[in-house]
Amino acid sequence: MAFFCFLLPLGLVDTAGVFTPVVVFLVSHAFFGLDVIGGEIEDLFGDCPHHLPLEAICRTIERQPEGHSSGAAPACPLTPVDNVLL
Repeated sequence: MAFFCFLLPLGLVDTAGVFTPVVVFLVSHAFFGLDVIGGEIEDLFGDCPHHLPLEAICRTIERQPEGHSSGAAPACPLTPVDNVLL
C-alpha cells in the first residue's frame, strides 16, 4: 500500500496538475485509515477500553438461569475498573 501511495503522484500529475499533492494526501489518508481500522477489527477481544469485554460476556452467560443445570452457584458479575469493563 505504501508503494502504491508513493507512485500515485506519477499517475495523477497529468490529471490533477497542481492539486496532485492534495489528491495524493486524501487518497493516502483514506488507505492508511482503512489499514488502521482493519487492524482494530482484527483483534476484537483484548484489554483496551475499546475492545469487547469477553470475560464479562462469559460471566453474563454463566449467570443465566437456563445455564445452571448442575446446581452450582453462579459466578459474580465483573465490576468496571476506571469505567472500563474488562
